[in-house]
Amino acid sequence: MKLLIYILLLFFTFAACKEKKKDPVLPAPSATSNTSSAVADDQQSTDSVIIRTVIKDFYNWYNKNDQKLMAFQLYDGIKKTDRPPYRIDWKEVDKYHQFIRTNVPQLGEEFIMNQKQFFQECDSALKVDKEDDIPYGFDYDWYTGGQEGPEYLVKEVNKPGKWLMKWSGDYVIVDIKGVYNNNGKKEETTFVTVKMRKEGEEWKIAKIGHEQ
Repeated sequence: MKLLIYILLLFFTFAACKEKKKDPVLPAPSATSNTSSAVADDQQSTDSVIIRTVIKDFYNWYNKNDQKLMAFQLYDGIKKTDRPPYRIDWKEVDKYHQFIRTNVPQLGEEFIMNQKQFFQECDSALKVDKEDDIPYGFDYDWYTGGQEGPEYLVKEVNKPGKWLMKWSGDYVIVDIKGVYNNNGKKEETTFVTVKMRKEGEEWKIAKIGHEQ
């Protein structure tokens, strides 16, 4: 009887040891993920400063040189010069974009591509609205989003205010925020929205204005 009990004890002890060996051995928590997150945050902080500088540099340039861009006559009259119906002058558009490539490094190739698509939209509209004295798409400043000069926007861009940056894949959407006086009441507003994209190693403006 004692021998039987001894054998049973040995059996259960062996079974328990075998079961214990099946328990997974969990590795110690790794700091790799935390390190990667910290590196990403540091890179984003660095890029945020660069992006802000690129946008400020562009608007400070534009404030002094907007007439150089306005000098290009991007549309002409089909029957009479400066009289409707109008059409887009694509040769002038090419010269305009070459000027941007040479003189405005903050505007990227995607900006030029988007603007060319906009001009194609304008050209299509001009074929329908043949009597408008002001051609479709040419009744506001494409770079400020308004009809006034760039001075007011440039003043806001240069203020150390809060900019909202939304990161999405290869793009960063920047809302340039500030405060304006609404009949004596100060309210926060977005003065302009700029889409940024990294081309090569440099951040460039890809689009100005809200997404459609």
